[in-house]
Amino acid sequence: MWLTELKTALILEETDTISSLIDQMPVFETLEKMEEAAYLLHQTATLLENKKGDAARTLQQLKSALDFLKSTQTDLPSSLNLKF
Repeated sequence: MWLTELKTALILEETDTISSLIDQMPVFETLEKMEEAAYLLHQTATLLENKKGDAARTLQQLKSALDFLKSTQTDLPSSLNLKF
């Protein structure tokens, strides 16, 4: 049951579900199930690394866009500007 749920969460890329399942990892009774779990956990680690890289790229793009907007923005006169 746990392996099936992990497979499903991995296919659907449901990171919250994966995290919850890892927290509740059972003790496996056979070597075959242990090997399958190890393979799925390796695939999960790969998925999470990819998502981490995607998030870093998105943050960099947002930072670049924000820097561009700041560089093209003209300074608006402040209502507190007391120059006469």
